[in-house]
Amino acid sequence: MKVSVIIPNYNHAPYLRERIDSVLAQTYADLEVILLDDCSVDESCDIMEEYRSEPRVTHIIFNEKNSGNTFVQWQHGFELAQGEYLWIAESDDAAEPTFLETLVGELDRNPQAMIAYAHSRMVGSEGESLDFTWHPKGSSGEILTFDGPWFNRHKMLVQNHVYNASMVVFRKSALAVTPNDYKQYRYCGDWLFWVGVCEQGEVIEVCRVLNRYRQHPQKVTAQSQLDGRKWRDIGSILRHFITLFRLTPLQQRCLRGRWTKRFNKESRRTQPTDKEALADVRHDFSDLYAGSPLDILFYEFGKHLGFLRA
Repeated sequence: MKVSVIIPNYNHAPYLRERIDSVLAQTYADLEVILLDDCSVDESCDIMEEYRSEPRVTHIIFNEKNSGNTFVQWQHGFELAQGEYLWIAESDDAAEPTFLETLVGELDRNPQAMIAYAHSRMVGSEGESLDFTWHPKGSSGEILTFDGPWFNRHKMLVQNHVYNASMVVFRKSALAVTPNDYKQYRYCGDWLFWVGVCEQGEVIEVCRVLNRYRQHPQKVTAQSQLDGRKWRDIGSILRHFITLFRLTPLQQRCLRGRWTKRFNKESRRTQPTDKEALADVRHDFSDLYAGSPLDILFYEFGKHLGFLRA
């Protein structure tokens, strides 16, 4: 078995068939599919049962109690997986048929690479294309290879460039030395997880849009912004990075300017009932979110000179 595809699900029945079918339709056939449900209250379990006779579906697991954390589900999938490579195919996303063929091919060609990721097309709840992209290179077709520690310090420190698990294939062997502390976070534990994986070898970026990253109101990421969980998770992880990458006072000031600017921007979009929760977050993480206008100016100036690189 070359690839284990882990599909963790919670209340994504409207998208689940498309997700599973896009995995089974891959041009790369040497795979197993692990379906995990975290006590959904919609029709998700019935949909999963429809695939019980599919030979490539090796596990269908229904939790007896909701874990409350998708990263706990990831770990469950890791323990069941038999493949050399892992793909966490989020249950509300979908993939182009050549996704696995492309990324597995790149990993096979480069034994030093621990992780390969493609670009994503943002889609709405009905599958409609959204006018938004995270990667300016889009579908240029380039294959970029980075040293993992360099990638972490030049890209992942600033923001999570591996922003959607569905766009990634990585080696299972990376799990042996990747810390498990990512599971304590609900919103952005994946950021910490990918840093741990990338640290172990090279990173391949395939500049082709092979993944469909769905945006809809039921996402955990959308819900967590309202009560401040998102910002608490980000703040805790950034503090971890300050220690991990041994940031200088100058770099910490740049980091504070960047995240103060972003916190201020998103705070202006919240409803009045949410502002009290965000005020508490700003107080608790004043070292990151309560910078002055001078800190923001310092970041804007410093980012062009590479100050914020560990």
